Amino acid sequence: MSTPTATSAPEGGEPNKPKKEWTLLKAIEFVLAKPEDIKKETDAIVRKYRKRYQTDRDEEDIKEMVANKVIKNYSYMAAFTGGTTALAGVVPGIGTVAAVAGGATADIALCMKFQVEMVMSLAHIYDHDILSEEERRLCFIIAGLGAINQATQKGAKEVGSKAFTKMVQQYLKGSTLVAVKEIFKRVGITFTRKGLEKAIPFGVGVIIGFSVNKTLTWFVGVRARDYFQVN
Repeated sequence: MSTPTATSAPEGGEPNKPKKEWTLLKAIEFVLAKPEDIKKETDAIVRKYRKRYQTDRDEEDIKEMVANKVIKNYSYMAAFTGGTTALAGVVPGIGTVAAVAGGATADIALCMKFQVEMVMSLAHIYDHDILSEEERRLCFIIAGLGAINQATQKGAKEVGSKAFTKMVQQYLKGSTLVAVKEIFKRVGITFTRKGLEKAIPFGVGVIIGFSVNKTLTWFVGVRARDYFQVN
């Protein structure tokens, strides 16, 4: 799966002229692919799998197969990111984020870009309208909560799908915009601390970060898939 084109600017900013002071959330929004592009690439995979398996698999089986393919694709993309330096010319906007917000914010934004886009793709597979602002916020909430839970478990029992779904639903009871902002503040704090502990080595190269980024993204993808299968 190729990396779709990034959006022109985060909400409230001028196209290609980012604000001087950026939150992590703004940085992610700046490098995030357009929902239309995510839909287009996801639909291409769906058509391929329907053509191949339409005679011996039902629609729900095909959806799950496509979802697993999407999770695998994005997990490998995240695994190979390494630091932002090598990808400045590959991922639109990431060089600008690094220059304006700093390397640490850019590294976290890059990893979270793939996770949010993956969750949006999974949402589309299960018939959620990712062109809707509320649905996109749901995707941010799921990606953010998944990343925090995986990053902070460190030997603790992994959060199960049912517990994760309840967690997401709690955040959906209030303002989703407030929830997204709160969650991504926590993401920034958690990942910065983990980076210092070298538990999540953002920006230190592909070889060191491969397994961590892959595991993190896979966890988020599985939890998102399980959520959308029943919601």
